[in-house]
Amino acid sequence: MRSLKLPARTALASCRRALSHAGALAITAALSACASKPGPWPARALPASAAVTVDATQFLSRKQLLDWQVDLDERRLRATGSLRHEAYIDALHERLARAGVKQLRFEPVSFRQWSVQMDDWGLELLYDDRVSVLSTVGYIPYSGVTPPSGITGRIAYLAPGARPDASLAGKLVLVDMPAVAWTGQAFHQTAVRVHDPDHAMGPDTPYARQFQMLGPFIALLDSLQAVGAAGVIVILDTPPLTAAGLYAPGDGKVRQLPGVFIDRDGGQRLRESVLAGTAPVLRLTMAATVRQVQTRNLIGIIPGKSEELMVLGSHTDGTNALADNGPNAIVDMAQYLTRLPQDSLPRSVMLLLTSGELAGGVGTEQFLERHKNDGLMQRIAAMLAIGNLGALEVLPDSNGYLAPTGRFEPAAVFSPRTPALMEASRAMVRQADAAPAFVLPPIKPGSQYAGWPGAGQYVRASRRIPTVHYVTQPTYWLNYGVDAVTRADYRLMQRQTVALTQMLLDLSRVPHADLREETAP
Repeated sequence: MRSLKLPARTALASCRRALSHAGALAITAALSACASKPGPWPARALPASAAVTVDATQFLSRKQLLDWQVDLDERRLRATGSLRHEAYIDALHERLARAGVKQLRFEPVSFRQWSVQMDDWGLELLYDDRVSVLSTVGYIPYSGVTPPSGITGRIAYLAPGARPDASLAGKLVLVDMPAVAWTGQAFHQTAVRVHDPDHAMGPDTPYARQFQMLGPFIALLDSLQAVGAAGVIVILDTPPLTAAGLYAPGDGKVRQLPGVFIDRDGGQRLRESVLAGTAPVLRLTMAATVRQVQTRNLIGIIPGKSEELMVLGSHTDGTNALADNGPNAIVDMAQYLTRLPQDSLPRSVMLLLTSGELAGGVGTEQFLERHKNDGLMQRIAAMLAIGNLGALEVLPDSNGYLAPTGRFEPAAVFSPRTPALMEASRAMVRQADAAPAFVLPPIKPGSQYAGWPGAGQYVRASRRIPTVHYVTQPTYWLNYGVDAVTRADYRLMQRQTVALTQMLLDLSRVPHADLREETAP
């Protein structure tokens, strides 16, 4: 695989300096100044035949995709409702308008936001005559709040697999992040379609990703809170560089268990001190704020021949440039769709860019609640949710440092057991040459796939709307401290965008009833 030659970073370094010195109210303006200058976009009207067979030459250049990835990486963590997140929503509104989407609107999303500033959290060792800062690699979002002076105490260690009990009440608890790992068998045993011509993921191929630990991690946090633990220190079994900036969990549940992450070396030293009976006194500070705020969903309509809707969805908050670049791909798809003759689109297309992926899916849930009785849900024929395009596989080496494997990140396409949707999903991954890829049954609560992200699961679960969800889960998906620009293949990203557009147009011609006629497992 060819190495990616990146543009000069001089302007980006200037952006970083501007952001580092910008006050809270100036961040949006600084980000706007950092945005790459627009390049030439395809402009000519497309013939009706381009709605049947997609013209791959009429999409944005790889340079434009790269520029957007650089821009997204510079924004870093886009926590739900943060200034950086809201600035990105505004940028997407401008891009969609430039793409020719004339019907654009915002819908408010109200939620309880937990936030903390860099200088307002940390872990310290307390000695009789001095205080020493203990290096941490991140905070646990929505974990809780301490007084500005923090909370102080000795730590207790909870071994993996042990159940928290009343002996932990009022204590700072040291725990290991739950470890979960699969093999390719997890995909092969449930897949209804497989695209893996090079046999990159066989049944015995190891598969360990961050999302697998989310369910056990949430259960651990809730059980510690239930027994009255005062705080938690979570050991990540990786070196600091790999562990830095983990943002998990993303359920948006405000807990009363302030906590931080620590790397494996620091965690080992703390663990050994507890087991030896020499545990130091620690001070944990998490001077966070919790308040009711508003963010926004961004919605666009591309008129078609009928009032029925095909929905194209993704989310706008995220941790890095891969999570989630779905909205940028949707802008590219939109500039193609808006140039087609209106009567060549059998159905209108709704662009649904929601907030709240890092806050329990609140944006999607409120969209569904707002429109449950106005007839909009009945107009939706099907939904295509996309995310994390172009991802290369990056795995820990023997020392725990992330390194590219030279392969694409395995992809999942969650599809109802509907012949039209399953066949369209298989055709899409073949056209994109995005392998290995697995067409899987829809996500069910409590299943092994429940941690996979995306609005698709919320829509299908609450309204039974036929929803296909295409997504990858790179190892660093939840880390906001990584540079994701060099971990994407832009040719793959282009192929995925073209193939997803073809899929959307193909499904727009499938009769409404055929999109809902599921076969037995």
